[in-house]
Amino acid sequence: AKVELRQKVYYDRNTSEAGDLYCGCDWKWVGRSGGRVDFASCGYEVRAQENRAQRIEWEHVLPAYAFGSQRQCWQNGGRKNCIDTDPVFRKMEANMHNLAVSVGEEKAGEVNADRSNFRYGVLPSTPMQYGACPTRTDFQQRVTEPRDQVKGAVARIYFYMHDRYGLSMSRAQQQLLMAWDRQYPV
Repeated sequence: AKVELRQKVYYDRNTSEAGDLYCGCDWKWVGRSGGRVDFASCGYEVRAQENRAQRIEWEHVLPAYAFGSQRQCWQNGGRKNCIDTDPVFRKMEANMHNLAVSVGEEKAGEVNADRSNFRYGVLPSTPMQYGACPTRTDFQQRVTEPRDQVKGAVARIYFYMHDRYGLSMSRAQQQLLMAWDRQYPV
């Protein structure tokens, strides 16, 4: 999926007109599906290790935990068991509508790793954590607020994944995402 996304979807979306999901950073393609982030393009400031933060990561907009934990395979061994035994989980995990480029190798502790499997929400009093990158995470509340430019897309991706795979969603999350869909239309 990542190679196909690079070649057929994101091949020309690596500049500030689109940029990565969370910060709008430009990146240069490196290797078959990866890339290197241009921090100056978006005012990004590294929180952890710079060499790892420079990598792009393919982010599941709806985290794998959110769709996996609703499947029996997850209850019997987590993500690895789902990958090994559940073809529907593998389709969800590789669904290209749910994958987007974001800053930071997962192990580096940057935006994608900080987001983890937290729900989306609004965090007006949480300070910016990555320089000029407007995405914020509250670790105590386990909430991430993405930048305004992608809130509508995030909402529509969530609804697509939930509808396509019959997933459940809390009423509060549904109401927030419906508001984002209206406030930030296609």
